[in-house]
Amino acid sequence: EGTAAVVIGNDAVAQLGPGRHFGELALLDGGPRTANVEALTPMRLLVISRPAFLGLLDEHPGIARRIMATMASLIRDLERPVGE
Repeated sequence: EGTAAVVIGNDAVAQLGPGRHFGELALLDGGPRTANVEALTPMRLLVISRPAFLGLLDEHPGIARRIMATMASLIRDLERPVGE
């Protein structure tokens, strides 16, 4: 439930609503976050640890496929020329 902004530096670059996820890059590789997420409204979230997340992916490959599709879409957006 709720709405959040994805913030890089001082710029809000995206808005997330119910059913959306974030933080998957850091969960997958253990690296630092690439953005912050700030609540715009009251929210209800599911928080998952890295070991639990990796176990979930092992047990439910469909979730892994959805996350890969989302990541592929993000990469395509990054490669798209500005203004397109």
